[in-house]
Amino acid sequence: MRSSGSPQSLFGLFGGPGFLVICLLIVAIAGAIAYLALAGEQGSSGRIIISLPGATVPATQDTAPNAPGDNAQLQSMPAAPVAKEQTLGVAIEEDLSPAALLAKYPPDPAAALQPGADGQPAWRRYGRTSTVSTQAPRVALIITGLGRDRVDAVRAITGAPPEASLSFDGGSPDLAEWIAAARAYGHEAFLDLALQQDADSAAGDGLALQVAPEENLRRLDAMLARAPMIAGVAIAGSETFLADAAALQPIVQHLQAAGLAIIGLPVTAPLTIGADETIAGQASQPAIESSLHSVMTLALRRGVALGMVDSSSTATLFPAWQRALIGRDEISLVPASALVEE
Repeated sequence: MRSSGSPQSLFGLFGGPGFLVICLLIVAIAGAIAYLALAGEQGSSGRIIISLPGATVPATQDTAPNAPGDNAQLQSMPAAPVAKEQTLGVAIEEDLSPAALLAKYPPDPAAALQPGADGQPAWRRYGRTSTVSTQAPRVALIITGLGRDRVDAVRAITGAPPEASLSFDGGSPDLAEWIAAARAYGHEAFLDLALQQDADSAAGDGLALQVAPEENLRRLDAMLARAPMIAGVAIAGSETFLADAAALQPIVQHLQAAGLAIIGLPVTAPLTIGADETIAGQASQPAIESSLHSVMTLALRRGVALGMVDSSSTATLFPAWQRALIGRDEISLVPASALVEE
């Protein structure tokens, strides 16, 4: 005999309170699955990743089979290998005076190049010290003609690696201030020294072959007095002047006596360094890359090389220099003064 009432399932689940409980559980589970499907995704590690409305979620990388655990810090890899870790600034492209540059974009005080001890020769006292071994292949770059154009000067001071040497035009009205700004950003500074064939082509009180040696030395001292805290001079001149020993020798001896490095002079003498490659103003990208390749090749073959670059070519120089370093871990950029031999 069966009792009257509602039909029951085998275990009393259907048609009774148990049936209602199961229905509610099924609805709850289905709702949770639907919410997770819409609001997030399951990561490869098994964790649930929730995407909140309006939030930007960075792309994640799958964990490699032997990768560290979830608590390890992941480091991003560079897009291409670089030769050495370089301290590079962001090249500022603005027409600024030296004072305005330092006020608007003050450099890190710790980066400033401090003078050495009293009694040292100028190339040591005001040069930038290099810790690179003299046995390693080394390249020096000196950017010349700075101060003629303020945008070029600001770009070089802020964008060049601190190891790059900067040389300033002696005719710049803000010569001392430009030198101070360069040193504030960590660069050693030089003075452009043009040796002209005749007095008419020499700018202002520049040095000229047709001028008496005594007058050239007087003019040289006047130029040096306007350029404090320089490590040396960067020579540019006519072949006629450079071939005239009677005119050139007093100038070289005067600079040596002052303890100044002489960059770009094609002679073998104490404190002098010849330029292996010269990149002219407004040089094309292929020309710049070719010169940099030559400098790199020379450094690998004989240990050292130096390139002189006109300031108006620096916009193309910096990216070309970074590309030239790729895959050349053994080559180091050093200040020009690091190549000086007494």
